[in-house]
Amino acid sequence: MARRAPDALKEVIRDFRRDQIIHTARCLFGERETTEVSMDEIATRAGVARSTVYVYFATRDELLQACVQSMYDTIKDTVVEMFEDSAPPMDRLRAVIQGVLDRVDENPAFFRVAMATQGATTAAGSAAVGGALMMIGLDMMRLLDDVVTAGQDAGIFRADLDKDRAVVLIGQQIFGALSVRAGEPSSVPAEVASDEICRFVLHGLGR
Repeated sequence: MARRAPDALKEVIRDFRRDQIIHTARCLFGERETTEVSMDEIATRAGVARSTVYVYFATRDELLQACVQSMYDTIKDTVVEMFEDSAPPMDRLRAVIQGVLDRVDENPAFFRVAMATQGATTAAGSAAVGGALMMIGLDMMRLLDDVVTAGQDAGIFRADLDKDRAVVLIGQQIFGALSVRAGEPSSVPAEVASDEICRFVLHGLGR
């Protein structure tokens, strides 16, 4: 028992340093709007030795993947906290959209870099980022599938809608809104923007 406390403390310190390096790298990638930031500079900004960075990440591509994964985990945790299975379908949709907007608003520049990185870095880096972004998309699709099913059951969405197609179209609307918001940061609060998107999904351009 006496040895467990020091081991637990070491684990906490390791996790803290790793998270610190990821946070620093994400900030630098966003500030420069490029992934062309040296590991030396990341180490200096994080206040650790260069060798410490390489303890956790063998390459910059690996660190970039960790940055995107961290963004994904934060988005997922936020959406899960806001998403209630018992809530009305439109409230659930609003929670998904607002949760994603809130997290992207924290560092829109990094989101832009992550999107641009697909196909713009080494094959390994592009695949790593693309894989993490794909996981975000799949989680969104699962949540939207639940929303559309509940909306049809409640009579809010048309019963003759092709559910799979509806999920894809809603996902495209959200992704487009994210891309625009990240590219042109808006003064409109995330909750207002999510309401606007929900109204458009529900009513379109009809009166």
